[in-house]
Amino acid sequence: MAKRSNPQLIGGFVIGAIALLIAGILAFGGGQYFSRKEKGVLFFEGSLAGLDVGSPVTFRGVPVGSVTGIIIEYDVTKQSLHIPVYIEIDPGEFQFVSGTRSTNNIKELVARGLRAQLQTVSLVTGQESIDFDFQPDTPMRLVNVKTDVIQLPTIPSDIEQLKATVSGVLAKVSKLPLEQLIAQLGDVLQNANQTLKGASDLVANVDAQVKPLSDSATRATNQASLTLQEAQKRLELREGEPMQNLNETLTDARAFMANLNGDMPQLVRAAGQILKAANIALNQADTVLRTAQLSISPSSPVYFELVSTLREFKFAAAAVKVLAEYLQRNPNAILAGNR
Repeated sequence: MAKRSNPQLIGGFVIGAIALLIAGILAFGGGQYFSRKEKGVLFFEGSLAGLDVGSPVTFRGVPVGSVTGIIIEYDVTKQSLHIPVYIEIDPGEFQFVSGTRSTNNIKELVARGLRAQLQTVSLVTGQESIDFDFQPDTPMRLVNVKTDVIQLPTIPSDIEQLKATVSGVLAKVSKLPLEQLIAQLGDVLQNANQTLKGASDLVANVDAQVKPLSDSATRATNQASLTLQEAQKRLELREGEPMQNLNETLTDARAFMANLNGDMPQLVRAAGQILKAANIALNQADTVLRTAQLSISPSSPVYFELVSTLREFKFAAAAVKVLAEYLQRNPNAILAGNR
């Protein structure tokens, strides 16, 4: 005869199993099953690949909730398709340091620029998450559909924005008259080539014209050097040259003055000779001065020294001339003096 089961023992096992189940839920669930969740719905543009039920919902990277449902809604009347993404946010992740918790908190944050955006968690697996952050410069984009929970605005992901930018650039490029631009570019390059060729010809012509000018300048320099050498030779005191004649005239004048008291008749005759020699010396000095002005640059030191010397000789010759004329008119002035 089989032994009859004890109902009390069976009941104790059932109660114990239920207690263990509740304890496990509390231990592994962290009390989430007893906390009140804030629900919301999001509508994203573009693909939702990589976003699944259970995907994390974060605020600036900090986990605050998860995705609870992704469905495709088909409106037959309007012939439109939408993919609402339902999320739950744990209010316990937000610690209020001041003020009170209310249902208007989410609306105030949205008005300040709170937006949801898809973020890539892993490039290898392609897993996506939903991240909330403040983007006050972006418009508040909402889908005009009836929902049972609050709808939160979204913005395109970084990849979607990049795709939109690239698509816009490609669209603008496709509208450009590329064939016309290429033809104009060819014309510009051809004109540039002709301009460079003309510049090369101009440089060649300039070289051809510069060489004769350079040769002429070289010849002029050589001629100037020869002229300077000739002028230096003319300045030397050689026999028969104007400077030598002037020097000899001054020597004769000194000798005449020394012998003047001894021979009065000879003094008169010598005075006439001195007068003639002084006139010749003055004329030769003027000739030398004009020649120097034509041959030597007025700014050179040689010209300055030559002019100074000739002026001194000219003054001396003029004084001798005056003296000779006076003695010719008054021969006894040497003995009697100037009365």
